[in-house]
Amino acid sequence: MDSRADAASVVLLEHELFVIVAERRVVWCRVLTPPNVTPAAGAAAGKSAFAYLMTHVLVRRSSWLGVVADVRRGPSVAGPVTLQGLEQLFIHAEEVRKPLAMLIGSAPAQREQFVTLQRKAPRFTLVTPDPASAVDWMTRAG
Repeated sequence: MDSRADAASVVLLEHELFVIVAERRVVWCRVLTPPNVTPAAGAAAGKSAFAYLMTHVLVRRSSWLGVVADVRRGPSVAGPVTLQGLEQLFIHAEEVRKPLAMLIGSAPAQREQFVTLQRKAPRFTLVTPDPASAVDWMTRAG
């Protein structure tokens, strides 16, 4: 979990490769990569997480401020199916005008992929390695 341990958290959706948690009015999607995950399993989990976020959280007039997706413990590079889903997620956030912050790790390939995606949705997405910046983005976007 992130450093705000005192925040009340509610698990919205849990999977072996991710957990989606509401912390006050911000939804966190934390990506996990246990050993021996196949690319197909990772892509399927990504589709599930993206679908949930686009139908329940990143929705106009939703009570959620936005989403922080923490991919620091995820794979260092996304495959083609996951990249396609991420592109749809970024564009969707832009269309519904809800902030989406991607909390990335130190892998150069991961950073490059997410920065490239951010160019498709520049007003309502943020790519950062800093958790405080990701949280702050929820109230500054737009």
